[in-house]
Amino acid sequence: MDRAPFERKPFILMVDDHPENLRVLAAILDAEGYHFTPATSGEQALKILNKRPPDLILLDIMMPGMNGYEVCRILKDRPATRDIPVIFLTARFETGDIVKGFDLGCADYVTKPFNAVELLARIRTHLSITRISNERRELIHVLCHDLTNIFNPIIACAALMKDAASLPRLRGEVLSSAKSGLKLITLIRKIHAWEEGKLTLDLAPVNLREAVAESAMMMRKKASEKQVTLRVEIDADLHAYAEPVALTNSVINNLLANAIKFSFPGGTVFLTAERDADRVILTVRDDGIGMSQSLLAGLFDITRQTTRPGTAGEEGTGYGMPLVQKFVQACGGDIVVTSREKAPGVTDHGTQARVRLRAAPCPEAGG
Repeated sequence: MDRAPFERKPFILMVDDHPENLRVLAAILDAEGYHFTPATSGEQALKILNKRPPDLILLDIMMPGMNGYEVCRILKDRPATRDIPVIFLTARFETGDIVKGFDLGCADYVTKPFNAVELLARIRTHLSITRISNERRELIHVLCHDLTNIFNPIIACAALMKDAASLPRLRGEVLSSAKSGLKLITLIRKIHAWEEGKLTLDLAPVNLREAVAESAMMMRKKASEKQVTLRVEIDADLHAYAEPVALTNSVINNLLANAIKFSFPGGTVFLTAERDADRVILTVRDDGIGMSQSLLAGLFDITRQTTRPGTAGEEGTGYGMPLVQKFVQACGGDIVVTSREKAPGVTDHGTQARVRLRAAPCPEAGG
């Protein structure tokens, strides 16, 4: 099993009908380590976009056939490509041309001849803006999903409260879920430091067995529906430094929900933790359908949606894992996911996520 890569170089599409212009751009982008591909017409650019959406497009305007304005209009009309930043790189410098470009939705407008240093600065700026925008969008999306996980047990408990014998246990679960929901809302209000992709959290010692138990309670309905067994083997005195709400609701919940989703009915999900020097390693493992290496490679890439249906047809978003990694790293830890896809003759299929956090001392009683 291979470790999934954490980062990739941005991919840029260059569109210009003059080969010499493309050679100049290629030399500039190559020196900065960007991945890129050329297109010599608007039609060719759209074909490339259908196969592999880039992170940014450098687009000439004056081209035979489909000009740059028309290409930009088509891109901005398509939901799958409308958020890709387009920088017009053109010899047209009249005010009307520039206004038309921005009216069509371009991110920037650079006239030829251009300065290479300035162009690279604009590229970096728009790639950064797009990344931060995507991260914030995913944050909202995934935290809303986390809130759904919290309210599901409340709804399930309410449906069962007509059984008087179950009331004491159900009352405890309702209170626990409601308190988790309020804590998550508080966390959402506190998250504000996204500059340069860095998220800061207030860390505290967290009892891992208690955090996993709280998550398992919220995931119990999903596991029960698939007859998936949750097997927890975590010592009571294992503590790690983390933001308690983020660890339970955004890290463990997502890992556990994925493990259940991709387990086969009647399967087992294992949750274990161990001390390793000054670190604590929390592992969530299933023996389910697994992932292909290509899917695994994009697991933490916020620009690549890795959603697919679960083994019982469950729908997903594909947005959770980039945020899981973000929270783990904000806690001073790291996460490694390995997987092997189910196939004929493969017996050790399934997925394993290992979250490594700084070990924390066991808080004194009443401290």
